Amino acid sequence: MTTALITGASTGLGREFARLFARDGIDVVVVSSERSAAQLDELAGELRARHGVRVDQITMDLAAPGAAADLVARVDDLGVDVEYLVNNAGVGILGLKIQESDPVAVSKMVQLNVVTLTDLTTLYAARMVRAGHGAILNVSSVAAYIIPHGLEAGYAASKAYVRSFSEAVADDLRGTGVTCTHLAPGPTRTEFGHTAGVGEWSRLDRFIADCAPVAQAGYAAMRAGQVTVMPGFGTKVMRVASTLSPSRRLKAAVSGYFVTRN
Repeated sequence: MTTALITGASTGLGREFARLFARDGIDVVVVSSERSAAQLDELAGELRARHGVRVDQITMDLAAPGAAADLVARVDDLGVDVEYLVNNAGVGILGLKIQESDPVAVSKMVQLNVVTLTDLTTLYAARMVRAGHGAILNVSSVAAYIIPHGLEAGYAASKAYVRSFSEAVADDLRGTGVTCTHLAPGPTRTEFGHTAGVGEWSRLDRFIADCAPVAQAGYAAMRAGQVTVMPGFGTKVMRVASTLSPSRRLKAAVSGYFVTRN
């Protein structure tokens, strides 16, 4: 049976991705942190009842060193073959200059956003190529295109890495039957703002997108083998506007203006 492995699946985009796969009759392995176990249980029950698919749940800390290899081993123990990998798990630290940030928190963010994503992509890409089919979806951000990005140096840089890495991986995989897609959403109605310390994105209301259409855009692009997808008119405006800035200092100041902490 075809199986999709989805990280950060308990809420937001990850939850919507799981629903899309299940809707199409694809079994899922959904992954979240221990603190989101109850939400993961709820999602699993919903998908089994509504779509009759197999749903396996894994709770673990993907920001821990070696997490990717641990996750792959746990998925192997389930006896499923992963044809779709969705690297959705990620965190942000916004509204702070780097010198104001907690070094431990920044390190954990990079471990999750960059290292674990890279390791999972590398491990599963090799398996998918041997099988001759598969698809990878890596979730980045429009922040990857705005350099320098004010008050979120570590986060924006981690997403710029995801963008660069994913596009290079897509090229590496050409002709193998395996694809890699990079999803770059703008501000989206998820729990991300709260965990990142910026609340409800009060200064970005007109640009905020709902989870469902953003996930649908990423899902459709992945199934079609597209390299990059940036859903939403507002997101595209942000990207274009960043290229028109007359100075790097202005670009950092304007982007930082929208990132306010509670």
